[in-house]
Amino acid sequence: MRQIIWKNERGVALPMAVLLLLVLTSLMLAFVSLAQTEPMIAKNHLLATQARAQAEAGFERAVWALSQGSIAKAAVPAAAIPANAIDPDLLPIDGSIAPAPYCCLDGSAYVSSGTTGGFEVKVTRTGKNERLVEAIGYAPGNTGPTRSRRRILARVEKLPDVAFDTPCALCVKGDVGVGGNSTIDATLDTSCGNKLGVVSVGTTTRSGSANISGAVDGNTTPNQSTDYQQNAPSSTFDSMTLSAKNFNTLRELAKLNGTYFGPGSPNGTVASSPAYTGSVHFSASNQVKNGIVFIDTVSGQNIPTVVADQNPSDFANVLIDGNPFIGDQSSPNQFKGWIVVNGALNISGNMKINGLVYVVNDLTYNGTGTGEINGLAISQNIRDTTETAISTVIDPDSTTTGNSRVKFNCANTRSWAFIPQNFRLKPGTYREVFD
Repeated sequence: MRQIIWKNERGVALPMAVLLLLVLTSLMLAFVSLAQTEPMIAKNHLLATQARAQAEAGFERAVWALSQGSIAKAAVPAAAIPANAIDPDLLPIDGSIAPAPYCCLDGSAYVSSGTTGGFEVKVTRTGKNERLVEAIGYAPGNTGPTRSRRRILARVEKLPDVAFDTPCALCVKGDVGVGGNSTIDATLDTSCGNKLGVVSVGTTTRSGSANISGAVDGNTTPNQSTDYQQNAPSSTFDSMTLSAKNFNTLRELAKLNGTYFGPGSPNGTVASSPAYTGSVHFSASNQVKNGIVFIDTVSGQNIPTVVADQNPSDFANVLIDGNPFIGDQSSPNQFKGWIVVNGALNISGNMKINGLVYVVNDLTYNGTGTGEINGLAISQNIRDTTETAISTVIDPDSTTTGNSRVKFNCANTRSWAFIPQNFRLKPGTYREVFD
């Protein structure tokens, strides 16, 4: 059978053209459809973004209001609360809700923000130093069928105000020995309330010519039973115990200040060597500057509260003597700020510390000359609270030369130049809620 090969292709162009026109027509219809829906999608996306931005604005407004109210109340003397700030005294207990415009998510406290929309905010106290912030953002407004709505939830917190929360000039979660010519005095400054000279969970032993003066009894006669409290319940220390989250915040602030001593920062700043051993000696040859000074454990982890889980070799051991502080031009050899030790601290010599001394375990202070802690001293004695030996010692061995002083001072303890009172986002709590 003979095969026939057609070589004539006339007439192919027409069906090809028809097919091409069909494809182009389909594309044209698709583009027409997109041209109708894309502007709507783009507008919805724009409104959603604007609503989210408005919710963020509401959150930031609430954080500003909380911070400004806290800073004003913390001033010595207390300052007037700025307009639109939140007075912390108006949130006395957990569950308290701030007044308008930080009270409601029902439209009654809607705040217009620019031309793109507005927000509603609700601030609730969830702890002494913690607040829950709920913010809803709207675009282009909180009414109408075409509005967009976004809601965010977050918790914010600030460092505790230990000057107000602490009932004493020297606070020890264990036994206290005060000897020599030492002076513990809480009568010189009552701007943060009337404090006791000493509060101890264990016993308070006074020897030599030492004096303990408290402001609770209304007189300046020292060494009365009303000047100190011993055998106090452990719960007394709940309000003056820095939490793990507080420690994390202080670590970061100290790192920013160049005064963090811990793993990776053996001398206060980041360095690969020498290895950090937990032993730190501040002296004339190793001075430390003002601010938040944080001396960490060898591991960089917090000391467990359960004694059986503790490793004493991990504790920091700090010695302060000689001429240890850089200070400033107006006050050389004086420290201003907070010294936080994740372990034990021994202070010896003639220097002034204007601020907070917070020690997780033992505090030993043997002062000479005019040296003093002019602020507040706290020893948590995390490992020694059940022992009978005196673990926090204020010059117990000398009856003539010892001259240690702890004088309560509210302004120095707060030291807002170094200890910020603004609220910060609590890590891990920020989320957008779809409802």
